[in-house]
Amino acid sequence: MDKLRTRGWLDTFINTKRGCSVPKLAEFYANCEVTNGIVTGSVHGRELCFDANNLGAWLGVPSKGFDVYVREDKTVLSNDQLSDLTRKLAQRPDLNAPRSVTKGEM
Repeated sequence: MDKLRTRGWLDTFINTKRGCSVPKLAEFYANCEVTNGIVTGSVHGRELCFDANNLGAWLGVPSKGFDVYVREDKTVLSNDQLSDLTRKLAQRPDLNAPRSVTKGEM
């Protein structure tokens, strides 16, 4: 929390009514690109370049497995692993096939 507060991001993460409409966050999304897991962009004229590991280190949060989570091609995981992941994320033990899970289900 202190790291988010220091960077001026805390309100973005704790005020759910603001979401992506926060001007700074909207500016970042409008000016960033993601290529091979590397995010590049600019905010207030400052160039940024980072990947999940960098971001995790900066925020002090784990990033292991993030690359698999965001991959469009999930072939690195078996069908059983995908089904198990779907059940856990959707909080639905009755599911028997992998599918997309919305944030609302989590």
